[in-house]
Amino acid sequence: MEKKLSKRALLLKPSPIQELSHLAQRCNAINLAEGFPDFPAPPAIKDAAIAAIRADFNQYRHVQAICDYLAYTLKLTHGLDVDPKKNIAICCGQSEAFAAAILAVVDEGDEVLLLDPAYETYEACITMAGGTPVYVALNPPCWTLDLEKLIAAFTPRTKVIVLNRLQQSPQSNRKGFQQR
Repeated sequence: MEKKLSKRALLLKPSPIQELSHLAQRCNAINLAEGFPDFPAPPAIKDAAIAAIRADFNQYRHVQAICDYLAYTLKLTHGLDVDPKKNIAICCGQSEAFAAAILAVVDEGDEVLLLDPAYETYEACITMAGGTPVYVALNPPCWTLDLEKLIAAFTPRTKVIVLNRLQQSPQSNRKGFQQR
């Protein structure tokens, strides 16, 4: 099997969640790293899924309406003119969305700046795209960004910077998460 994998794929390591899952399995421990339901799905959810399948209600049928609505919302809330047919992609989750974005813009040798700690799948995705992850450490205990460190991390090969941190503070608890 290893001879069929790319050189990049052979360099990948298991994610921390995978490592914790394997460790829990080896030790016969309760796995808190991933959600493995140990109970059957409620009958109402099963019935709804079956009804959607029978009605041909699937993920492809309504994607454009969702894109149109998102473009409308971005215009309304942020004043942004976004083409829903060219500038919005609907994905099955954050990992797929990140991979799609990275694979669309990162070429061999490009650097991608990540705020550290970063989500565990970012490094593998960037590596698979041929890029090089460059970590910029956030300062504990509040995980603040030192702008000097960020600026120093930029090189002529920097193509992407991933900014996706939300910070919760006592002042923002009433409002939920406050974007920084």
